[in-house]
Amino acid sequence: MIDFDHVLDAINDVTQKSEKYVIGNHFTEQSSLSLADWATFLSFKEDKTLQSDIENYIPNYKPELDIPSKQFISSQRSYIKPIMFQDISKRYLELIDYKYDNQTFKTFKGFRLCAGDGSDFEIPDFPETRAEFNIKNTPKYRKPAMCKFSSIQDVLNGFILDGTVADYKAGELPLMHQHLKDVKNMIVPEKTIWTLDRGYPAMELYAKIIEMNSYFIVRLRKDSYIEERMNIKQEDSPISLKITKDCLKKFHDPELKNIYSKKWTINLRIITITNKNGEKYSLLTNIPKKVLGTKEIGEIYKLRWGIETNYNTMKNRIYIENYSGKRRICIEQDIYSKFLKFNIFHYLKIKFNKLIKNKKEQIGDYRKYQVDQANLIRNLKDKLLLILLSKSRKIQEKLMKNFHKSCMRYPNRVKKNKTTPRKKKVRRCYNIQYQPT
Repeated sequence: MIDFDHVLDAINDVTQKSEKYVIGNHFTEQSSLSLADWATFLSFKEDKTLQSDIENYIPNYKPELDIPSKQFISSQRSYIKPIMFQDISKRYLELIDYKYDNQTFKTFKGFRLCAGDGSDFEIPDFPETRAEFNIKNTPKYRKPAMCKFSSIQDVLNGFILDGTVADYKAGELPLMHQHLKDVKNMIVPEKTIWTLDRGYPAMELYAKIIEMNSYFIVRLRKDSYIEERMNIKQEDSPISLKITKDCLKKFHDPELKNIYSKKWTINLRIITITNKNGEKYSLLTNIPKKVLGTKEIGEIYKLRWGIETNYNTMKNRIYIENYSGKRRICIEQDIYSKFLKFNIFHYLKIKFNKLIKNKKEQIGDYRKYQVDQANLIRNLKDKLLLILLSKSRKIQEKLMKNFHKSCMRYPNRVKKNKTTPRKKKVRRCYNIQYQPT
């Protein structure tokens, strides 16, 4: 039977350090709703309206309290720093032993595969929201209300390790450097491979990952390192990238800059991959040949697609862009509070897939099945709070049993991937979302 003990443990462990996450002197012992109550409510609310959500939460889980007004809720949540929800999600991954448990969680030849990427999120289109996110119109166009979301995710297990909301024009490289710093205690660097797309080629990023004693695979643009690539004829070859003064000027980390100012080159490996359509692209890596071969490097980069499917799940199943406020602090709370639910979903998905596999094999069915993801998410939304906040252990066990049965009932058989040729479109010279003023 799957239990949910780690969920409340993560919330309680983090909210005990209230001075780190609260602005001013709020959520004391005399408060009717504790910081843990607010964290639970904001993480698992139904995302209808704020008033509707609190009217459902209080009678069911805090019946001794009067239902507070929307103004009170908005006022109280403005004192909670959004980083609290990021730390709750990280604490949850720590409690399920994500860092070291290679029996439960998938690896590739013993390596965890982490991908970094960004996505554009729609935000409420109000003057105050646009001002807080530095969205400025031009004389001819009204720019869309968007923010940038950048994250690090485990592409084999689905977990989001770290995520950051930033202004729409924020650079991806500085965000990636911050991610690497924030997740260093969540991974085993020597057993982690970072896969990055064409937006991330930068000498400082390579240097940072190398100094972490970790590995990377990055796809190169056609115009990257042209001079160094001219004499390369083999599909898998060593390459030396020059460390020039212009390159060092772009380093932001003083320690890294000092280390690499004493070096002339970075010795890496470049691999040319030909896809099924006959198109070629180049991958740059610091993984030695004796560790992983050419085909394995190409296979790892293809697995990076998992971060794209994760973004689809976030937006269209978890509804991460569903906001309950128009101030930046509320938007960040709404996004970061979904991390915990998202990671719970992926943890349960892994657990249920193993249970389904064992159950099918017991009756001689060795085809591949997986839990119905839509059904699992629906059950989480409908039943998770009831299970977590149940007053009676007996009732809680009954709810968990029903949850377990419902999720196991109709697994989906996994079919072989059908590849469809990608349709290339001519890139527009302007953004179709821009509206003339």
